[in-house]
Amino acid sequence: MYLNAANLPHYLVGHGLLAAAELVGGDVVVLDQSRRNRNFVVLRRGQPGLFVKQMRPMQDDAILTLRREAVCYDRARAVPALSCLMPTLLRYDEARHTLVLGLLPDAESLYMYHQRHKRLPPGVGRELGKALGLYHTQAGVLLDDPVLRPLLPRQVPVILTLERGGHDALARFGRVGPALSALFVQHGDFQRHLDRLGADWRFDCLIHGDMKWDNVLLFPTAEQMDFRVVDWELADIGDAGWDVGGVLQSFLSAWIQSMPIASGLPPVAYVGMATRPLHAMRPAMREFWDTYTAAREFHGARRDAELERCMRFAAAKLAWSTAEQCAQSPALDPVARAALQVSLNVVADPARAVRELLGV
Repeated sequence: MYLNAANLPHYLVGHGLLAAAELVGGDVVVLDQSRRNRNFVVLRRGQPGLFVKQMRPMQDDAILTLRREAVCYDRARAVPALSCLMPTLLRYDEARHTLVLGLLPDAESLYMYHQRHKRLPPGVGRELGKALGLYHTQAGVLLDDPVLRPLLPRQVPVILTLERGGHDALARFGRVGPALSALFVQHGDFQRHLDRLGADWRFDCLIHGDMKWDNVLLFPTAEQMDFRVVDWELADIGDAGWDVGGVLQSFLSAWIQSMPIASGLPPVAYVGMATRPLHAMRPAMREFWDTYTAAREFHGARRDAELERCMRFAAAKLAWSTAEQCAQSPALDPVARAALQVSLNVVADPARAVRELLGV
């Protein structure tokens, strides 16, 4: 059964998630927000709303990732440091490959918040760093969970395995895939740096796997802004640095995308014209890193080494997200090429990146 705006309310009534009287009284509004998956927002008069996600392609890998997400939500309930990061799971329908979550009131992604306000308050970076640090510190209790563990594939990200089969995955990125492969082969040092990161990958933590501003939802509370991290489909046993790198990569992406790169101006000109310059984001970046490392109890030389390592992961994540964004394009555009150049610069010299990008 494929859900749509017409049959979803009746499905929810049938599973006790809506009252029939709400439908009769016209107190329910369904908004279709489908993209890769079937996504629906259910608004209820005087009641908390619902968010419903159903897999669009009924394929084994998609079904598995949805089940993994549902089990993460379910098993994390017993661990406060984890459950406070996640939305509330109301139902997982394995037969129809559907998740029903509690809707976060007036929530918007961190990406959209930054787009609207053109800034990111240091307090948001501070709270995200603190929460992610506590999560990585305490999530180990779930690594041996008998229900969750069989769903965790222990996969190294494809972008870190180019010399070990990663080019096969790039070939699936439409017409731009061969161009990406050729670029990585042409810049052999780039590929070797990425593969060295993959060779040093740690399997020591339960990670989100796809940390980025799009997956952090901010919402107002009576006292301040709160947030939840969503889309745990790629959760895995892996390297905590990949999650941290995902957050840092979002800062880099916001900076790059705010430059008039397509104007034809030389880089020395358009970098200075960024509408979201790095210096304006540094307070939030530093707060994120400081509170994260405090929660992980990283100090001294280890703290510095971990920052450079996470910057390398940010570069790798930037390269991969650029590939994903270009998947439907006929060729690499100037913005994509600029992002890949930044990625190469950072992964090759993370110490310089820490100084120049984070100002540390």
